[in-house]
Amino acid sequence: MAGDSEKPSRIRYQFLVSCFSKRTQRDIPSSSSSESSNFCLNDLQDLLIEVFQRLPTTKSAFLCKCVCKNWYSMISTPYFACRFITHNFNSRYKQKPSALIVNYINDRNGIGLLTLSDEPMFKSEGFELNYLPERNGSVRVSAVFNDLMVCSVDEFGYGKLRFYICNPFTMQWVSLPSLDYGIDIVYPSRVGFVCEPYYFEDSRGKCTINCRYRFRVVQFFYKQTDRQLIVWTCCSETQTWCKSVFEVLEYRWLKNVVAYNGKLLWYSGKHVVAYDPFNLELSTFIDCFHITGDSRITVFRGVLRLMELVDLGTSWSLAIWKLKDYNKGEWSLENQVDLHTMIPESSLVQEIVDDVYQVCELLGCDGDIVYLQFETSVLSCNMRTKELKMAGKIPGESYFYCLEKAFHIELPLWPTPIASPN
Repeated sequence: MAGDSEKPSRIRYQFLVSCFSKRTQRDIPSSSSSESSNFCLNDLQDLLIEVFQRLPTTKSAFLCKCVCKNWYSMISTPYFACRFITHNFNSRYKQKPSALIVNYINDRNGIGLLTLSDEPMFKSEGFELNYLPERNGSVRVSAVFNDLMVCSVDEFGYGKLRFYICNPFTMQWVSLPSLDYGIDIVYPSRVGFVCEPYYFEDSRGKCTINCRYRFRVVQFFYKQTDRQLIVWTCCSETQTWCKSVFEVLEYRWLKNVVAYNGKLLWYSGKHVVAYDPFNLELSTFIDCFHITGDSRITVFRGVLRLMELVDLGTSWSLAIWKLKDYNKGEWSLENQVDLHTMIPESSLVQEIVDDVYQVCELLGCDGDIVYLQFETSVLSCNMRTKELKMAGKIPGESYFYCLEKAFHIELPLWPTPIASPN
């Protein structure tokens, strides 16, 4: 599902079909002995797996599923996924392809996704979400974990939410039980999503498949009158929602929730708060320094980071802090830049940044690149190369859109499979 051009991939695909068609006709002897025939067929399947695991991308492997039922069944097994991952562990995908997807809504275009990436795999039809049951433009992305997305449909005024988990790379999906949260809560806050890995790799690249991986989908609400954080958690094993209520003395609107070491974390204003959805506990607090500007919490290569955007009046300061010690709450400054020193002269970027009527907000990050929103314009700030450039534009007029959420999505060595819906 990645990088090679379509033409070389098609040539390799046609060569494989031709090659194995000839081998099948030539090398399998006709014999009345079922034992002899079974031996030859098994030997051929082993050879096919040896060849298929050397395909350049998962997209090539998935194309081979279309040749015949036998190939489809073989490539769909956890055994083949394990062989493919183990073979490609050291040779490819040293850095997983990733992107930032922006979930927007406006009066003219409705709900949509803007994908910020140059990789064609993130522009596929799977990101249009047309394969989900809801086709009236009411589906929104609510949370992302690796290559899986949680999509939701809110029945306004009825206090109900419908959820789907889907993989945009394979277009597999499953529905979750509806959540009836009641109309006494004004509006849902944020959704969290944490999932056990589908596969594990050791230091030598040996792969172990976790077919029965567990996940948790969590819906957060805040009842300001009672200072209560109301948490609904959906368990993959029981397919039921469980309600938990926590008294909170400090609360800040949840801009984003991230998964970190099996927990869901968010920045509350003074602390990073952690919720353990597998044990239904709100127990861990990481002390933070005082942040005066816009902030967003992220995870990059297993490290918890906090982005801070401060309005200096004539410019903006963008800083990234990383967590050094989880238990002690120690942070270190990883990088800091002044946006105005990065603006190309006589450019569209300069016009956007210099417009005093446009408010700058943090969207999220993808590795070293931090994305900033200026109304409908999205700029990318490369913290390593110190480059600031145009990344994309949200459809619609500036006064007719409402930006909702941005999520980091990545493609692992093998897409996470999802069970078919009931």
